Amino acid sequence: MRLDPEEVLLRKSLLMLDFDGPVCSVFAGYPAPQIALELITSIGEHSAQLAAVLKGESDPMEVLRAAARSLSRDRVKQIDEQLSRAEMKAVETAQPTAGMADLIEVARRAGIGVVIVSNNSSDPIGSYLTRCGLDVAVDHVIGRPFGRPEQMKPDPYLLNQALKVTGLPASRACFIGDSVTDVEAGRAAGVTTIGYANKPGKAERLERAGVHFVVDSF
Repeated sequence: MRLDPEEVLLRKSLLMLDFDGPVCSVFAGYPAPQIALELITSIGEHSAQLAAVLKGESDPMEVLRAAARSLSRDRVKQIDEQLSRAEMKAVETAQPTAGMADLIEVARRAGIGVVIVSNNSSDPIGSYLTRCGLDVAVDHVIGRPFGRPEQMKPDPYLLNQALKVTGLPASRACFIGDSVTDVEAGRAAGVTTIGYANKPGKAERLERAGVHFVVDSF
């Protein structure tokens, strides 16, 4: 199913977008499993036990979450900083998601604000938007709070921050994400949630999580 901008954006004043997936494939040239392994190696310098538990984990965000549950806040900040540097490198080769730039332009022409709400770090997101000429079309970037991975999605904190900074109620916002955690965060924040099913089997997972709409193309 293709996204119908008029149907989805009708009576909305804010379009919130997850970054990795809906906007671009962040780790297209610098694979997420490689970054996860690098983070686990760093964790092993302080906790061989945790590194052993994380062996085989391919999602750097899950590595960061695990670090927050087991390591000191200072160590977590070090891991977060390392991940942010990796993300900055990754966005240099990130691949744009087809149709998203056009959707952002449709929203802007309709007077709808656009905010990036992402578990990725803000600076790499800003770097990518500038490189692709989208920085002027995006009003705010709400990235993961440094050293506070517990506030990443599925927690609604980031979405609530977007609503707060724009001064809009949840009923006037919609959120496009591509993961179950995105759907959970969107539902917790009370916004209309659109799932981007860009891989086989994802539509079913998003629907089970309670997404309002599922699309496979923008």
